[in-house]
Amino acid sequence: MTTRARMLTGGFWLLNLLALHGVLAFYEPAEGAAEAAARPLADLENTDALVEAHGDDERPVPGFAEGAPDEDVVVAPPPAPTPEAELLPLATRPGGLDLTRISEVGDHLIADLGNGWTGELTTDVGLQRFAQTVLDRGKIPFGAVVVLDVKTGDVLAMADRYDEKHPVAPKLSREGPSHLALRAIAPAASVFKVVTSAALLEAGMSATRELPYLASKRKPGLEHLKDLGKNANRTDLGGALAASNNGFFAHHSDLLLSREDLDAVGRRFGFGRLMRFGLKVEASTIQMPRNRLERARAAAGFWHTTLTPLHAAAIAAAVAGDGTLPTPHLVSRVTRPDGRTIEAPSEAPFGTATTPEHAKALRRMMARTTVSGTARRAWQRWPARLAHIKVGGKTGTLSKPNPSTTYTWFVGFAPVDNPQVAIAVMVGNGDRWWQRAPDVARDVLAWYFNRAADQASTAAKGDKPKEPIAHR
Repeated sequence: MTTRARMLTGGFWLLNLLALHGVLAFYEPAEGAAEAAARPLADLENTDALVEAHGDDERPVPGFAEGAPDEDVVVAPPPAPTPEAELLPLATRPGGLDLTRISEVGDHLIADLGNGWTGELTTDVGLQRFAQTVLDRGKIPFGAVVVLDVKTGDVLAMADRYDEKHPVAPKLSREGPSHLALRAIAPAASVFKVVTSAALLEAGMSATRELPYLASKRKPGLEHLKDLGKNANRTDLGGALAASNNGFFAHHSDLLLSREDLDAVGRRFGFGRLMRFGLKVEASTIQMPRNRLERARAAAGFWHTTLTPLHAAAIAAAVAGDGTLPTPHLVSRVTRPDGRTIEAPSEAPFGTATTPEHAKALRRMMARTTVSGTARRAWQRWPARLAHIKVGGKTGTLSKPNPSTTYTWFVGFAPVDNPQVAIAVMVGNGDRWWQRAPDVARDVLAWYFNRAADQASTAAKGDKPKEPIAHR
């Protein structure tokens, strides 16, 4: 596999084959869906080898192992062919894609599908370019960015970077998805605390009532599951989520949630299920341990789950909306040889993750992450002109040795009061790093909202639009 550092060729974004193959997904089934389910992490016998930090200040070095496939993974069927295309003779249907025959029209990409057919992608070309630029300038060994339109599920950007020569770059199977956003190569880490929070809300926990906890910057132990007494530290669920409080989540998940509870809510949030995307995509995985302590650790984000960036963005969109997981899509419409435009078939939601009431509570809790929580340092560099744009999110950090690799996540949405976009960023770094996921997410979101502000100002003045200045 060659190093994939940029997806801009001759000024046109080729989306690394992915979006273009997505066009054909409306006309023929995706291949290899059943083989695409990712392997979950096994319950580890030597759990003392695991160490994790979930904030900005620690650099842990744990280890993990892989186990057998999860037999409960559900493989979704591929999208049905578009009726108009299915009824046409084979010689006049959309054909194969020529990656050199792509043009930009405004903020969209138009792909020549052959036989006189063209397809318009949902991609925001400017946003895609900038997301790729951020990954490249940060010299990130491997990582991905996905931005979704909260209202429609449109994929506005899906960039990745993979430096196969970097010592921490994972070995990728040639049979796997062609884009890192569709691979479950990273542990979900503390992003899974969003799922645990939803489960705790369902179990009757208040988002604002202060409850006891024993601090745990690293992996929780048996002491975190015991009666904490009257003099224990106290915080509410919102504060625990914003601070990624390992001890809080381990203790209270142990008190209120069974293995079946965590597994069921995790699957409602899309873990263990293959997303309908029309392309080869791995399922985010979940394997809830039967061991009580290990299950409490899993609830706090210590292994036992993996996550694809595409799925992570869908989770953020579900929280940003009414709790419904959208089915992301890449094609807005196709045009026939006779010039008639056909809107892309609508997809049913991926599922219902949580209730509108609990989604609203999660939004309020995640809004604290960028103000006083684990992403506060990154958001100290949020542009002053965008101070009115509040961002909600959740970070995640988990590391492994041999080679020493730190995975960081940021999943979120903005603006908090009326979400427009959801974002997911996964970054894999070695011992030396320039940017982590919250930094990448901040810059991508800043570019998006800076452009919107510039366009609004231009419209008011009647001036010619300008390209927004990159936030650094």
